[in-house]
Amino acid sequence: MDSYPGRTFRGQIEEILPQVDMTTRTVRVRAAISNPGFKLKPGMFVNVDVKSSLGRQLVVPASAVFQSGARQIIFLNHGDGSLEPKEIAVGPRVGDDFVVLKGVAPHESIVISANFLIDSESQLQAAAGSFFPPPPGSGGVAASGSKPPTAEGNIDFTSDPNPPQRGANTFRVKLTDGKGTPLTGASLTVSFYMAAMPAMGMAALNTTVTLTDKGKGLYEGNGTLGSGGTWQVTVRAQKDGQTIATKQLRVNATGGM
Repeated sequence: MDSYPGRTFRGQIEEILPQVDMTTRTVRVRAAISNPGFKLKPGMFVNVDVKSSLGRQLVVPASAVFQSGARQIIFLNHGDGSLEPKEIAVGPRVGDDFVVLKGVAPHESIVISANFLIDSESQLQAAAGSFFPPPPGSGGVAASGSKPPTAEGNIDFTSDPNPPQRGANTFRVKLTDGKGTPLTGASLTVSFYMAAMPAMGMAALNTTVTLTDKGKGLYEGNGTLGSGGTWQVTVRAQKDGQTIATKQLRVNATGGM
């Protein structure tokens, strides 16, 4: 909780309620949490880390999965700059990884965005089967439980209001290095993606916001979200043409569709 930095409250989920919120497409859960001193109060916002045993499954880094409408694509790395776009089916997200249901085998080498960037035009080319490989030197990682290489910077993303809303919002990022020292002079973008919902006649939504360096590692920018609901968010920091930090998360915007 922002109110109690460094403090962790532990509990256990007792019930998953059956009702689905049509606005945010989420369900409520009831959890029993130890609350000494009544520090947790109704109406507070908290960050929750849910842990549940999913057994032994194949995973890939979330940064390696590129969204193309209702499809998810990875790039197999065959070496010498030769890449092959491959459609996969993903399951739940577990931390910084996606569970892979089909489309890739264990220990196949895949491209990750930690050392290789594909812009939106390349993603569209990949979906059409006409992707051109990048210059030599792009790296790969085995599709296993291993994590991508750690970037130089750390990203702390917030919004005003929090959670964000349909319409105008202010987005902020605190960018620091591994020692917590603020990083300045970087280029920050925040990309929002919401998958299409054909049954509701809704096309996929994309919004990218460029943040301005405010000094002392703080970056800020204003942007508009076209809908409430769950957005997939990618924050990317670049400096001198190199990516120094990326972060992917999901946020639930209020305000309906």
